[in-house]
Amino acid sequence: MKKEDPRITRTKEIIHQAFITTLEKQDYDDITVQDILNNAKINRSTFYKHYLNKDHLATDIIEKLKNKSLIPLLEERFSTPTLEFAIKAAPVINTLRHTLQTLWKIDTHRISLKRQIQEEVKKKYIDVISTRKSLNDIDAEFQGKLFATLSIAMMEHVVMSDNPVNPMVIQTNLQEVLSYFSLE
Repeated sequence: MKKEDPRITRTKEIIHQAFITTLEKQDYDDITVQDILNNAKINRSTFYKHYLNKDHLATDIIEKLKNKSLIPLLEERFSTPTLEFAIKAAPVINTLRHTLQTLWKIDTHRISLKRQIQEEVKKKYIDVISTRKSLNDIDAEFQGKLFATLSIAMMEHVVMSDNPVNPMVIQTNLQEVLSYFSLE
């Protein structure tokens, strides 16, 4: 694999950080490329050498975050006991909290970190459950959607909270909520 020129890498990092800084202050729909340029202190041609528009930039940032941090966590989710996974995931989420909070604000019909992660969680759940159980009385699609919805709701609560993730507290709250679904 060909290594990217360090100058290009640095320029992209500057643009990414300028975008995040701009997104902290403005709604995504209100951001213009000029706003990003002003924060990055670069010219328009430099921006367009790397990105078609702000949507392309936002998508690139989200994909990098997913591929570098979130998808690897998801891959471990079903191969690690739940509490052990939560303890392992907590520092990652705590470290990424600010970036996740900022990117979570982007919710257009084309770009949404929340929807993308929810879909990834659903697919992974269905893949795992399909290999573990006979599917006679199991609606994998329903279970996948339910698991993903609950997972994203928990993640959103954790990410949007300014408190560090405490896996034990989350586990207690989750068990309390799930007790209301028991048919016993």
